[in-house]
Amino acid sequence: MSSSSIATPTAPRRQTSTPPPAQKTRARDLLRKHYGLGVGPPPARPGNTQDPMDLNSLAFDAKSYYEQLITTSSLPALLKRENELLSEIRQLDSERQSLVYNHHHELIAASDTISAMKTRAESLDGDLDLLRAAFSEISRLTAEVSTEAHNTHPTNT
Repeated sequence: MSSSSIATPTAPRRQTSTPPPAQKTRARDLLRKHYGLGVGPPPARPGNTQDPMDLNSLAFDAKSYYEQLITTSSLPALLKRENELLSEIRQLDSERQSLVYNHHHELIAASDTISAMKTRAESLDGDLDLLRAAFSEISRLTAEVSTEAHNTHPTNT
């Protein structure tokens, strides 16, 4: 029995809805702006970004990569690659969790700031009412003084 006739199990493909490219670009730009990375297309990755065997390539083909890997690598090399991939996955997962935590922390801080601003603004309502009453009194007195000045010093026309 040759190794080429061995069937390899494949995971069923799940249909996932991906946002339209314009939405993805906008979301990416908003995140880049938020984290101070600048807006625009992502920076070019080193190497060939169209290489289907490059894990970081936009053209990455998992099935071809897998088939090439199992046909050209020894068992120790496969085990080593598995450990490398597991390590990369854990690192990426950790980075993602860190980003989510930081973003969540910033949202909580923003919520606290808005709540504090609302409380302070509500406490200013009484002062604003007093200020409004004072300005009304100033306007009334100004009109009264103006009327009295006009009555005591009539202009000769």
